[in-house]
Amino acid sequence: MDAELLQLQRLFEAAQQAKASVRLSERNVVELVTKLQDLGLLPPLLHTVTGKEYLTQEQLRYEMELEIKRLGRLSLIDLANTIGVDLFYCEKQAESIISACPNLMLVQGEIISTSYWDAVAEEINESLQETGQVSLAELAARLSVGSDTLTAMLGPRMGNLIQGKLEGGQLYTQVYVARLRAMIRGAVRGLMVPTNLATVWACLQQQLLEVEGNSGCSAIGEGKLFQSSFNGLLKEGAFSGSLRAGGSVWTPAVFEKAQHEGVEAFYSQNSYISYDMLRKLAITQPKQFLQGKYPDGIALETVFMHSSFISMVDAAVEEAIDGGGWLDCVSLVPSSFSLADVARLVSFCPYIQKAGKEAKLITVAETCIVSTSFLKVLLEKLELEVKDLVSLSAEKKSDVRFVPSEATDVTLKGNISQGKSGKRKGGSVASSKSTTSEAGEDDYTVGKGSKGKKRGGKSKSGNQSTVALSNRGGKGNSEKASSREEDTISEDFLATRILELFPELEGAGMGDDGVGTLSKSVAAHLRPSLLSIWETAKQASFSAASEDRRHRADALQKKTDEEYASFQLFAKALDLFHNDHVTLTALHRHLLRTTASELVDVILQTQELERRLENGEISEESLIRRTEPLNGSERLFLAKGFDGALTTKCVKMVEVLEGKAVEEFELALQDVADECGLRLKKLDKKAERALLSTYRKELVSQIESESDPVTLLPKVVALLFTQVYNKALQAPGRTIGSAITHLKKMISEDAYAVLVEYQSATVALLSMLSTSTPGVSPVSSFFLVLDSVLEMFAL
Repeated sequence: MDAELLQLQRLFEAAQQAKASVRLSERNVVELVTKLQDLGLLPPLLHTVTGKEYLTQEQLRYEMELEIKRLGRLSLIDLANTIGVDLFYCEKQAESIISACPNLMLVQGEIISTSYWDAVAEEINESLQETGQVSLAELAARLSVGSDTLTAMLGPRMGNLIQGKLEGGQLYTQVYVARLRAMIRGAVRGLMVPTNLATVWACLQQQLLEVEGNSGCSAIGEGKLFQSSFNGLLKEGAFSGSLRAGGSVWTPAVFEKAQHEGVEAFYSQNSYISYDMLRKLAITQPKQFLQGKYPDGIALETVFMHSSFISMVDAAVEEAIDGGGWLDCVSLVPSSFSLADVARLVSFCPYIQKAGKEAKLITVAETCIVSTSFLKVLLEKLELEVKDLVSLSAEKKSDVRFVPSEATDVTLKGNISQGKSGKRKGGSVASSKSTTSEAGEDDYTVGKGSKGKKRGGKSKSGNQSTVALSNRGGKGNSEKASSREEDTISEDFLATRILELFPELEGAGMGDDGVGTLSKSVAAHLRPSLLSIWETAKQASFSAASEDRRHRADALQKKTDEEYASFQLFAKALDLFHNDHVTLTALHRHLLRTTASELVDVILQTQELERRLENGEISEESLIRRTEPLNGSERLFLAKGFDGALTTKCVKMVEVLEGKAVEEFELALQDVADECGLRLKKLDKKAERALLSTYRKELVSQIESESDPVTLLPKVVALLFTQVYNKALQAPGRTIGSAITHLKKMISEDAYAVLVEYQSATVALLSMLSTSTPGVSPVSSFFLVLDSVLEMFAL
């Protein structure tokens, strides 16, 4: 019994002392750890990215230091991936480690120790000693670092761990640099003329490539190595000379010495030197060079001269002026001086400036000095010749006079061959009778004529605000005559006369074109005074001729206004037939061959008369009056006889008369009027009413006195148009039927029937007279109809 109790006591004691075994879930563990951290029983922990492990800050730091010590270079990104900790904690620990250890640095997300750079430097030095040169770009790519970082790390180690020189992104051994310096020293010492250093470096680099058999991998860096080595040698005094053009051109001292000796020798011997000579000596800025070398000299445009030239020229000018003559200063200086140089030299002479202010001399042609006494003598001689020229010109034109009558009534005897043309039956402004008739226009036909295009519309006329005189056959002849008068006293004429009076002036003041300019310059100086004398004498001599020309211009303008007003009056009636193309075409043709032709004749005859009077071909005794109109060939002959643009425009105006469009004629007429200086006045309402009233009265008078029944019909129709439409109609015979048709709705039926019967009787009468066919004569019935027509107008 006791033994069993003891056994149970031992079992119970063993059960109390045994540890319990319980499995906790991950969530319970996380909650437990969090609770312990809240209670302050655990230090701050870092959990991994997976969240299944915890890590202390000390452990993370220990592992990072261990990796840095082992590798010398640690990437924070790789470390974060290996340990499984967020990159933020790795960067934070890296900053702490670097701040505590000065031998470490953070470069582009990597911790690198100085021992690592030392090892890299030793490796680079080994490679450099084997190859002679190494490219930093290749090293940076191999080490996966930036070129700037690599350069910064290698700089303190140059000459210690790395036995070489860093230049232009390349590492070179001292042996290579020494050899290159020797090549540069020999090449530069061999230069005798200014040379571009880039050319020298290219030659040396080519030699290096040929010797070493290199593919050109060092071509980029050697240019800078050449320049730095050259600068070092220059400071050491290895060669003498100077750098120019921004340090790109080397000028040897021997060349500079030759330059200075050449300039000094020429200048001391001649007292001047040209800039071109200095440029040949490779002096790029000759003016600045000479001004610095010779402060007392004077810089001109193309030469540099000594001040002794001023006193020499001044003395020569004073002697010439005191003798009352002239002097060309070009003859006093060497040929190297340009005209601009001589002109500048003249401006420095004190005597010339003083005498110029005292009006003793003038400077002409930039380099020539002329005394005022010489100019006075010359002016007196030329004044006599100018007056003689005016007298001679007046004598030549004294027998040429113009008959002061209306331009349209004056023609030239023997001017052109006479051709067949119709006769004008009246000279009134608004005459109803045709001056020239187109073949077949008096054929009174009831039916329609040939087809034609519509050319209707209101007549257009030019309008100018000023009145210009028509002189000498238009602008062309006016310019020609003006040129003839001005040529007699032009600068060329005066220069020629001056050379005839003083032959020694020929060639003086020689210009760049090889032509002497002194005579022309003196002529230009004297010409204003001579022109004043010329104009005064000419005005007195030709006052009568000017008055005659003014009267002729006024007469032409007056006659043009009258004829153009009549033309516009008849053109306004054409609008009534805009729907009848055949009739409208016939009316256009008839207006161009009657009133328009009269206007053209006025202009052509007057311009031809002016041309012949100007040329001295006719005089007052040779003028005759001509009343018959010109035919087409005569107009064309006159139009082709003018000068310049006038003949082209007149020919076009004459050709348009043979057309069928009034608008084209108005355009051509406006061109001719502009060329001749005429004003085409547009017909206003007041003038139109006055002309229409005159035209109506004249028609009534002509109907009362008309004895030809056939001729009476157009006048009756025209009178009806003035009464019904207030339009002046000038219609040929073939359009009478259409005109009567236009009156149908505007007059009474009886009157219209009478007109139709009258027109039919007229056609029958003309048909009988043309065929001479025997039969019943319609004359008796014709006159009965005529009486009815006269009664209709109470005539």
